[in-house]
Amino acid sequence: MFARFHPISSRGGILLLALFFALPVHGKTLHADNTLSGNCLTGYNVTSRSCSGGSATAYRTLTEAVAALLAGDTLLVRGGNYSERLAPPRSGDSSAYITIKAYPGETATITGNLDLGISLTGRSYLIIDGLKIDNVVGWGRLEDSNNNIIQNNRFTRATAGGTTGGLKLVRSNNNKILNNTFEDGNDNVVVQESDRNLIQDNIFYRGRHSLLSVRCSNYNIMRRNSFSNPDQKAAEIYDCEGTSDAPIKLDATKRNLFEANVFTLTLGSGQNYRYNGIQYSGQNGIVRHNVFYDNQGGALNFQVYSDEALYNYGHRVYNNTFYNNRCHGLAASANSSPSRYYDNRVKNNLLYKNLGCNGESAQTDIGNTTAVIMENNAIVSTSPSFVNETTRDLHLKQGSSMIDAGVPLTQTSSAGSGTQMAVDDVGYFSDGLGIAGEAGDLIQLSGQTQTARITAINTATKTLTLSQPLTWTNRQGVQLIYSGTSPDMGAYEYQTGSTVVTPSPPTNLQAAAAQ
Repeated sequence: MFARFHPISSRGGILLLALFFALPVHGKTLHADNTLSGNCLTGYNVTSRSCSGGSATAYRTLTEAVAALLAGDTLLVRGGNYSERLAPPRSGDSSAYITIKAYPGETATITGNLDLGISLTGRSYLIIDGLKIDNVVGWGRLEDSNNNIIQNNRFTRATAGGTTGGLKLVRSNNNKILNNTFEDGNDNVVVQESDRNLIQDNIFYRGRHSLLSVRCSNYNIMRRNSFSNPDQKAAEIYDCEGTSDAPIKLDATKRNLFEANVFTLTLGSGQNYRYNGIQYSGQNGIVRHNVFYDNQGGALNFQVYSDEALYNYGHRVYNNTFYNNRCHGLAASANSSPSRYYDNRVKNNLLYKNLGCNGESAQTDIGNTTAVIMENNAIVSTSPSFVNETTRDLHLKQGSSMIDAGVPLTQTSSAGSGTQMAVDDVGYFSDGLGIAGEAGDLIQLSGQTQTARITAINTATKTLTLSQPLTWTNRQGVQLIYSGTSPDMGAYEYQTGSTVVTPSPPTNLQAAAAQ
């Protein structure tokens, strides 16, 4: 199975999600088995898949099975093809999720002439786990649905164009999309008017338009996903302009976090804004510790255009690695609107072997250097000493000149001590964004080894609330936890100890997606 590419470990303020956290689940276990000729309300034999010799309960259809589920119940879906929309008629509750999952060791597939494979409208506290949704018009839709978990599923072949040809969240908050595969949709996952969702550890491969689209949505985390799209772009983030079922919402895509993802193999283009790893707009977002390599349509582009990408400001892009991308590693619009396009800061990134759209030597193309401010980035023409360029293992080798070459993200604004730390710029940090199970960044002061976790951020006063007291001097550097004398350049913090996880990066996402 595919070994996911995790650019950094839990050290950089990333807390490995405990979901695999123990949800309190209790209640009865039911089965769905479409090999049956009728329902088995008693006597279902799970070994022979028959209505005799057992003590379990089974229903012949998904529709009848989910209708019987109450909070705390589990439905095990037996192997086979189900030509039914999965639409649970009721919710679980916060202490007793309803779980719908594939029977262990079997492939349960929702397929056929269906407009949607999964439909959740006004539903909460559901877990959908381990199913395959294949060759349907749209994989699924969560509308006004909160606190659900979609995990370990395989989504393939969504036939619709537009945003319906994928898994779409609409006005749906606090959901978790974990460890799924999304292959061959249109916009494979769409997050629209939806806040505080976690999209983590997924494989995204092939999308006729985009692999991930975040639109007029706030405080979402996209972490440790693998994106590869030879058909078009990978990710896009911007406001809503009233197309499809979206409202008109501008200046409404704030504080989203992309961290520890890999973006690779987007489609080639003669324009650096078309088929990017991230076509980037929105406001006050963070892009950090990601790796962009071998994208043919550009890696990351700060985009401004009417009407959905008019407001592009306040972003912090730091400690990413850009390697061997065509159409530039970093690019930015030349738009000159000072009220809508400003204060985007790019720091401690590592760029190597990136080219222009015509193959010319041009690692960056920043059209407006006032709106996009580059500071202490390593734009190098000689090898930074990666572990293995051939396999795209872009960790730093011992002795690399990029080790300890970074600078602090910001500075303290005065001397002090305690748990209230005023800094010049709080935009570099996350306090967990209000997502259940998420912790704030673990920070470290320059010249000190003690760390503290951010529990709250006050943007008005530029103050970080810390989990434990620290003592600092005026203008002392503040950054995420690091090893050595200073932070390193690029996505990886080099450390010889055992706490840094360094899995192998993917070399063939198509093969991985096929498994």
